[in-house]
Amino acid sequence: MFLSARNSDIMPVAPNMRTKGMSLVEAPIDKPLRIIDIAGGESVRRRLLAIGFHKGDVVELDSVAILKGPILIRSAACGTRVALGRGIARKITVEVLDGRS
Repeated sequence: MFLSARNSDIMPVAPNMRTKGMSLVEAPIDKPLRIIDIAGGESVRRRLLAIGFHKGDVVELDSVAILKGPILIRSAACGTRVALGRGIARKITVEVLDGRS
């Protein structure tokens, strides 16, 4: 019989340790962000691929509407600007980059 160890048994997790990723809605404005995951279904991924946003791309958050409006993001690679609804923006996980890539 084999005993299995959980990750928490091997490496203790600090209570204030936060994951690197955040949703696009929570991201800071005018900072370079890397898309690390798209949590939506196939249609969401296909729609984002069609407008030029892929996993691993660098984007910047241009503006956020005041009352539950769309979010304007810009691709750092080609400069394309797209307005996304908050539902889709919540499904995109990004991380803040230290320097521009």
